[in-house]
Amino acid sequence: MGAMVDRDFLARIDAQMERGNQHMERGNQHMERGNVLMEEVRDDVRLTRELVADNRVFRQQMIARVDRMTRDNARMMDGMADELRRMNDELERRGAERREESRAEREALLAVIDRMDRLDPPSAAA
Repeated sequence: MGAMVDRDFLARIDAQMERGNQHMERGNQHMERGNVLMEEVRDDVRLTRELVADNRVFRQQMIARVDRMTRDNARMMDGMADELRRMNDELERRGAERREESRAEREALLAVIDRMDRLDPPSAAA
C-alpha cells in the first residue's frame, strides 16, 4: 500500500505541476500580448508627441501670418484714414471757397441793384 500511496501522491504532484505549467504558459502568452500592446502604446505616444510638436509649429506659423496680415491691414487702414482726412480737408476748403465766392457774388449783385435804384428817374407822383 505504501507504493500505491506514493504513486498516487506523485501523480497528483505531476497533475499539479502540469496545471502550473499550463498557467505559466498562459501567463507567458498574456505577457507576450501585453508586451505587443505596450509597444503599440509607445508608438502611439511617440506619434502623439510628434503630432503635438507639428501642431505647435503650425500654430506658431499661423499666428505669425495672422500678425503680419493684421499689421498690413492696420497700415492700409491708416493710409485710407489719412486719405479720407485729406479728401475731407479738401472738400472743406472748396466749400469755404464756394461760400466766399457766393457771398462775394451776392454782395456784387446787391451793389448792382443798389446802383440801378439810383438810375431810375423819380416817379411823377413823388
